[in-house]
Amino acid sequence: MRKLAPGAAIVIDGRLDEPAWQAAATTGPFVNVGTGREDRSLPTQGEARLLWDDGFLYVGFDVSDRTLTGGFPEGARDPHLWERDTVEVMIDPDGDGDNKDYYEIQINPQNLVFDSQFDDYNAPRGGPSGPFGHEEWSAGLASAVALGGTLDDDSDEDRGYVVEAKIPWSSFAKAKAAPPAPGDAWRMNFYAMQNNGGAAWSPILGEGNFHRARRFGRVRFVAAEGETGGAGAPARDAGAAPSAAPLGAAGARPGAAAPSASAGPQHLVR
Repeated sequence: MRKLAPGAAIVIDGRLDEPAWQAAATTGPFVNVGTGREDRSLPTQGEARLLWDDGFLYVGFDVSDRTLTGGFPEGARDPHLWERDTVEVMIDPDGDGDNKDYYEIQINPQNLVFDSQFDDYNAPRGGPSGPFGHEEWSAGLASAVALGGTLDDDSDEDRGYVVEAKIPWSSFAKAKAAPPAPGDAWRMNFYAMQNNGGAAWSPILGEGNFHRARRFGRVRFVAAEGETGGAGAPARDAGAAPSAAPLGAAGARPGAAAPSASAGPQHLVR
């Protein structure tokens, strides 16, 4: 993931139209979480772009969804966004995949946020209805959503939505180093979700639910053009989850997940 060039700025407006976004590292199209293959039959499709600077992690999602659903009260705090439409970011700053001290952030088409910090795999957990993790934790993010359609109106066919967010490094108190330095690698995963299921950057392949950190991809932080401390996105380890890389000029997806056998689509079991 390339660092923003000195003097470059990202306006959080849900548009992803700055030149930096066009050149940003991309996940490529999300895949079926059970098979690791692209699956056009899924009701939501998506991809994410990533940037960073000394103050923030920037994430941009572009989601295809024909039925945009919100339905939560305006201003709701930590609503269960995964039960309808949302995007999700999982972040393991240590990058070791042991599920210790990781973070979950969701943003839905209403621009509502669910954010929580976990000590261990799905823990703490207050029961079937939550709370899930330390919901008092706040990512302190700024976000914006642009809709391609009409929210909560099934009489028309929607196109999808775009989510743009910047998350301050200071929110990641459990990280060994935040902001990271060029060359550091964190584990992350990205999802486009509907009704407790969805597509992912890095497939889970039957190894638990969407919180399984060893199935998160590895994201390496690269210095800005002209700065020292990093040079290009690395190749991924054989057999490991993918690493973000710039989209190739011919549309190839460097670092895309190889197809793997599994029991089929999975749902987020909380």
